[in-house]
Amino acid sequence: MKRLLVVVVALLVVTQASAGLLPKFRFGIKAGMDYQSNSFKSSITELDIESNSGWFAGVHGELSWGAFGLRPEVVYSHNKFGIKGAEGELILNKLDVPVLLQVRFLKVLAIHAGPTFSVMTDTNGTTGGAEWNFKRPTVGYAVGAEARIWKIAVSARYNGTFKKSTILGYSTGENKISTFQIGLGYYF
Repeated sequence: MKRLLVVVVALLVVTQASAGLLPKFRFGIKAGMDYQSNSFKSSITELDIESNSGWFAGVHGELSWGAFGLRPEVVYSHNKFGIKGAEGELILNKLDVPVLLQVRFLKVLAIHAGPTFSVMTDTNGTTGGAEWNFKRPTVGYAVGAEARIWKIAVSARYNGTFKKSTILGYSTGENKISTFQIGLGYYF
């Protein structure tokens, strides 16, 4: 009876694996450049947070069922912004956790889309002696594409926020951040 149970379980696993029902798992690392833009609005109109480029690095996984898959990631990014209208700068370091749905085409191309959960790990800056406290929404979205040849991947992605975040500091205002990322990844 035990042998029969083992044989039945083995047949079910083999059948599901050959039918593509069991997911294939891959993981890797990624890094690249990002460009963050914003739409800062304040009661003091001569202030402007300048858009700027920075860098990102992280790890990603991939659970795939044939052409469809799920792609969780953990990505750390660093950006530094100048502030027009006042001498100073603003530094944003954040940890993003996107959970993206994936559709693959021709085994080389993939499209990703889904929610991104963000945590600011360090937001600071000074302008004319005032400290900046940057509060960002914790949920956004990401849409992108990836081309993969062998274990190397090149990706481009747009990250946005669903609502504006509040900034307290030199002046009180609102800001909506969007990011465009270009990266290089390696799958193990």
